[in-house]
Amino acid sequence: MEQILQLNRVTKPIKKGEKVIVLELTDIQLHMNARPTPSVGAVVQRSIEHNKEGRIFSPLQAPKSENGDSNSIHVELPFGVNDPKLQEAVRHYQQLGYRVMLGVPKHIPIKLGRDAEEFMKSKNGKRLIRGLEKKQTKA
Repeated sequence: MEQILQLNRVTKPIKKGEKVIVLELTDIQLHMNARPTPSVGAVVQRSIEHNKEGRIFSPLQAPKSENGDSNSIHVELPFGVNDPKLQEAVRHYQQLGYRVMLGVPKHIPIKLGRDAEEFMKSKNGKRLIRGLEKKQTKA
């Protein structure tokens, strides 16, 4: 029989004394050359053990203009529930009596990573910005 991992969203306030682990996306950083994280589960488990935030690198898909709104980007959460290490970590914490849930904030800050900022300040980055400005003035 195949087992399926299901992460539930946090919908109710957490009761006092209840043991809960909430996986939450805190921000999105855009990088020039980020390699995807091979195992989301290993990062989650290390983050929980050390009680610190972890970083997951995931490629962004090309933005699709939905409803004609060019100011919004559809982003998929990087928590690949098919990751065997994530499934193992969730089962482990459930056996210890924790509820593992997924927290999805309404507003997620999007910012440039340090390497992207350095590129934008570079000669090629400034050319790119000038090219974008030229396109906007033509329209």
